[in-house]
This record gives sequence, C-alpha cells and structure tokens, in this order.
Amino acid sequence: MRTTRARGRHPLAVGLPRLLLVLLGCATAACAQPRSDARDPAGCSVQAIVALQLDPVPALVADLGRASGARLELVRTMTSDLHLFSLTAPGAEAECMAALERLRRDPRVRSVDVDQLRQIQ
Repeated sequence: MRTTRARGRHPLAVGLPRLLLVLLGCATAACAQPRSDARDPAGCSVQAIVALQLDPVPALVADLGRASGARLELVRTMTSDLHLFSLTAPGAEAECMAALERLRRDPRVRSVDVDQLRQIQ
C-alpha cells in the first residue's frame, strides 16, 4: 500500500510551516491594529476625585460625561460618596481643566479635585 507523500516527506512537514506562517501573519496584523481604547496623543487625560450626590450608575456617569464635554470612566469607588474617575478630552490640557470646571458646576456633583500624588516637602 502506497501513501501520497510529497517526495517522501510527511504531509505535516510540508503543511505545518505554512500554517505557522499564516498564524504569525494574522497575529502580527491583529497587533498592528489600533486599539479602540487607545488614548489620542493630541488629547488630554486627568484623574479626578469626585464626590457625587448619587451613586455612580453607568447612566449617570455617561450623562456627566456629556455635560462636561469629556469621556468619564469610573476607576474605583474610594468611599460611599468619593469616586476616582478618569477624564479624557480632545485637545490640550486646558480642555481637561475646562471639562473639570463644567463638572464642578453640575448640581449632581458635590466636589471635584484633581488626583495628585503627594510629594515629600
């Protein structure tokens, strides 16, 4: 009984390297795609500690983001009314500061402070 082999080579010896090249090409192409959550290098980003009147449900966070003109993401809840948010806005740092001011003026917000690392004096 005779098997069909390419010049005495096993079929896996021929097909496996080609398969690996195809998989490597697909993985490389996938890694080269821009991530949807990648930050725009021309934009600004700041973390802010926000005291809210209400619980930070997703609908409230989305509405506060629209009202401030920035993208808000809840990073974590610190206490029952203090929450750490990541604020991202298009443009220079001045646009982030303007978005923070608009957020401060919202009646659902008690206070907004930029989260800064403490430094030894």
